[in-house]
Order: sequence, then C-alpha cells, then structure tokens
Amino acid sequence: MNLKEANKRWQHPWLLAHRVDLHRNLKRIATTATKTRDAIPLRTASRVARVVAETASITLEDGSQFHGDVVLGADGVHSATRHAVPGGQLKAECRGKSAFRFLVSKEAAANDPITAKLVQHPGELSIWYGNDSRIIMYPTSDNTVLNFVLIHPEEESAADCDNSWGQQGNLQKMLQIFDKFDPTILRLLGKAEPQSVKVWKLLDMDIVPQWHHHRLALLGDAAHPFLPHQGQGGAVAIEDAISLAVVLSPGISTTEVPERLRLYHDIRHERATRIQGFSRAIGEDRTDDKQLDSKPPNWE
Repeated sequence: MNLKEANKRWQHPWLLAHRVDLHRNLKRIATTATKTRDAIPLRTASRVARVVAETASITLEDGSQFHGDVVLGADGVHSATRHAVPGGQLKAECRGKSAFRFLVSKEAAANDPITAKLVQHPGELSIWYGNDSRIIMYPTSDNTVLNFVLIHPEEESAADCDNSWGQQGNLQKMLQIFDKFDPTILRLLGKAEPQSVKVWKLLDMDIVPQWHHHRLALLGDAAHPFLPHQGQGGAVAIEDAISLAVVLSPGISTTEVPERLRLYHDIRHERATRIQGFSRAIGEDRTDDKQLDSKPPNWE
C-alpha cells in the first residue's frame, strides 16, 4: 500500500524509536553537565516510603530524606506519589487483556521468502486482528528490528503472568494461543528467541481527578496510565514533562509553585484523559459486524 499521499495530512513525520535507545539517551542527557546546568544525580534501587507535598520532601525506605522546591511523581503505574494527591488512592488493575512482547531481526524475516512479504515496506506498522486478540508489528532501530505486541485474553497466559513488567513468557504457549492466525504470520512469530518473549497484564485505572497538591505534581503513568493500543503512553508523558518545564520556568519562587502546578493540571488533564479514552476504544474486541483479518490480505 502506497501511503505517500495519505501521509501528507500529518504535520510531522512518522518516527519510531526503540524504547531502550530513548531511555539511554535521556539518561545520558540528564546525567551530563553542560555550561548552563549541573549533572543531575541519579539514584537507583531507592524505593520511596513517604511523600510530603506541603514541604516537597520524600523519605526513602532506608530512612534517607530529600527536600526540594517541587516533587514530580513520574514513578509509573504503581505510583507511590499518587497517594499524596487528593483522590489519588487508586490502583491500576487488569481488565481482561495481557500481552506478549518480543523482538525479531528484520533481516531474519526478510531473508525468509515466505515471511519477506510481511516486512517489505520500511517504517510500516502492521496490525492483524482476531475476534479477541491482535498482533501488532512495527520496525524500530532504523528499520533493523521488528517489535511485536500480541494482545490476548488475560486468562490464556495467566499462569505465566502477574502485575509486574517483563515476566518471562512461553513461546510455544504463545504460538498455541495465536494458532488461528495465518501460517505465514505464525512462521514470523516463530522466529522469536524463546528467552526474549515477555508477557504482562495490561493495566488500566480510573481517572485521577487531580494531578497536583501543594508542591507535588504527577506525570506520565503515575497520572494517567495508558493501555498500549495507540502507543501514546510515552508520548503523552513527554508532553507532560515539556508542559512542566514551561510552567516551572527558572526564577519563580517556591510560593508560586502550587499555582504553577495548578496551571499544569489545567493544561494537560483534559487532553491526556481524552487520549486515554481513545486508547480504550481502539482496544475493544472486534465484533461480528466488524471485518476481521486474522488472515493477511493478498500482498503484491
């Protein structure tokens, strides 16, 4: 399919980054000093035990305490900082779906004459639907690696899965769960290295009514966990961070922080909540009145 004309409607190009590369570069930028700012210290294995929004302070499980001008809670779907905002005593839970994830070398797929037709267009995202499952494939790392996400009913992989990220999955069980898909697609899935297959439950959560409290603000999955159906979780988190950088401009006093965080909430909450809703809708199972394509179309 030639999408050259259709793509002219978009303001910006379609870009795909491998998550680990993005994380590595963000870490490098944050921890490298420049002429205008010091390097940011990074502490790992430091679980937060308590957050006090009024004083912008945190206490770690080892007793260490830190005080600042503002606390930004970017601590993910199982956020500890979320409990420090009014209405934030919410817990993310699985609502019926899990997903396998793994990588396959694009070269391995392209060198197989049977699967080559599935990966012939650089930068192309492909989705194959079943009644209650779907397979998403897209290239990353400059079109050298294919990333797969295989969404399916939670109970079909429940024995191998909990609420953590990156549980070891079972390749053979995965192929069994998706055995109604076209043999060409199954052949491509079979190129995964067994140890690379991970499985996790897709977590969702009710809307957090307020993302800020005194000198504390939430962002990313701590504020608005996303189902993965649009791939927008990381993108919206980056938007949050940029918005915070604007409202918390250099030179403001600590007394101004609560009002600036209220402005951040007003700017971001409606947009993020709307995209959450879109992602939920797109993730709904296909019904009898919608066309299914567990078999791929005819390729030319």
